[in-house]
Amino acid sequence: MTSRHPNPVDRPARDGRFRFWRSSLRFAMAATLGGGILAACGSSSHSGAASSGGAAAFFKGKTITLIAPDKPGGGYDKYARLFAPYLASALGATINVVNVNGAGTLDGTNEMAKASPDGLTIGLVNVGGDTASLVEHLPGQSFDMTKLSWIGQPAVVPNVMVTQPSSSVKSFASMLSASSPVSVLDVRSGVGDMLNRVVFGAMSIPHHLVTGFDEVAALKQGFLAKDGQIMFESIPSMYSLIAGHEARPLLYVGTLTLPKYRTILQGVPDLASELAKAKLSSAQKAAVKEALTLSNLSDDFAGPPGIPAARLQVLRQAFLTAAKSSALQAAALKASIQVGPIDGATLATQVSQAVAQGSAIGPFVPTKG
Repeated sequence: MTSRHPNPVDRPARDGRFRFWRSSLRFAMAATLGGGILAACGSSSHSGAASSGGAAAFFKGKTITLIAPDKPGGGYDKYARLFAPYLASALGATINVVNVNGAGTLDGTNEMAKASPDGLTIGLVNVGGDTASLVEHLPGQSFDMTKLSWIGQPAVVPNVMVTQPSSSVKSFASMLSASSPVSVLDVRSGVGDMLNRVVFGAMSIPHHLVTGFDEVAALKQGFLAKDGQIMFESIPSMYSLIAGHEARPLLYVGTLTLPKYRTILQGVPDLASELAKAKLSSAQKAAVKEALTLSNLSDDFAGPPGIPAARLQVLRQAFLTAAKSSALQAAALKASIQVGPIDGATLATQVSQAVAQGSAIGPFVPTKG
């Protein structure tokens, strides 16, 4: 299912405690009717087991909305559709993928974040891009990332800088000593935008940004039309251009686990190694290191703030079960999608740290849209 449909939304904040109490009461009644009285008379371990069992039972036979904050075929959509059937199997539920595209990825994440925190609406979140938007004070973000219910990260999605095959730019290192600016195609949101601004800005590479693109598909069209020399986006979205010799890779960011990616980027340097060789100030190096950290946080599964702890734990375990299944791994390999899961608790900590420390990139990004 790819059509957009309404999701339940929260009542005003003043009703939050009542809603949580009412949800908990329903939960307790269901557990009691199902023999959950062990929680009242057993040990604390029995209580935890009953709570977990009740939370798992909640999802059985339910329909879950999984919001992909981009168009069908995009990076977030691919992860959503890869995981949906295996998450559904692990939960005993039905999962409908719904594409909510707009404002980069913010429209979809805003819709997910305002949904009822019952565990039946989840979505993918562009953590790196959204953190950069916070630093830049861009409008449109109506949620607090540190309060979302983090479920897990499918993988660290690598990014790649490419240029035109006929471009005069022969290597990333050559741009570090160039005197003439290069034209860089840019979507005004997301990880690619953040990498453009920080890498070119902090490493003092002469450049000018060619903006006006509202999504990666339009960016790729502009690149093929030779509206600019350079583009910096996720490897999954750039793979076909590189494989078809329509783009030449200059630099990559992240970890390459897929053999296809390692093969196609053989001999291409990574940003961390180039940073180690560059002569930069401490502030410049800090900014690039922070950009590296942020670029590793994207395509993450989360739910609205306030999902009950027991239900969130069930979602987290279902995510790991799905990610580690041999069937999903085989499907991911066939589709050239990296999978190397990070659990929800670890992800929540990484997100909080990224938001708290997201200031080093500030001097190299604008403070308004």
